[in-house]
Amino acid sequence: MKRFFDRLTNAELLLGAVGLGIAIILNFCQVVNRYWLHYEVMWLGDLMLYIFIFAIYSAISYGSAVKTHISVDIFPDAYLKNNKLKLEIYLLIKYIVTVVMIVSFVPSVWVLFKRSMMYPEYATMVRWFNLSWLSYVMAAMVVLAIAHYSWHAAQSAFEIRKCLWLRSEGKE
Repeated sequence: MKRFFDRLTNAELLLGAVGLGIAIILNFCQVVNRYWLHYEVMWLGDLMLYIFIFAIYSAISYGSAVKTHISVDIFPDAYLKNNKLKLEIYLLIKYIVTVVMIVSFVPSVWVLFKRSMMYPEYATMVRWFNLSWLSYVMAAMVVLAIAHYSWHAAQSAFEIRKCLWLRSEGKE
């Protein structure tokens, strides 16, 4: 299972990095076309925006994989650094709260996902370009974030169990 999550994390990092790189290149081309060549390519800006959104969703999934959290980590750094058991209990609670918060978004994401499946939305400038894939990627990001944080919670639960076993054996 660890190998699966490691590969998934690497894929998310690669997708986010490549997406960001392509978005930067497209943005540079758009600026060159608009200000130096005085020839604006309208769909280029749209394409850059869509790729950038995809990169952001990949980065959010990657952030959840490497345990990056939008929280203040002063408390565990200052008070729990020397006590592995208390740190793991804190992390387990933090991961469970994070999963609960993400799961609370699932109904809204599910409605958006179903609507985008039933009623495709097409771009303004490029009529054949289906924008519904943005909803698909957002739904995938939510699922991946839940999977990553659930995996981290399981790892913390294992570490708590290991700490308690070591304590009962007198090895700590």
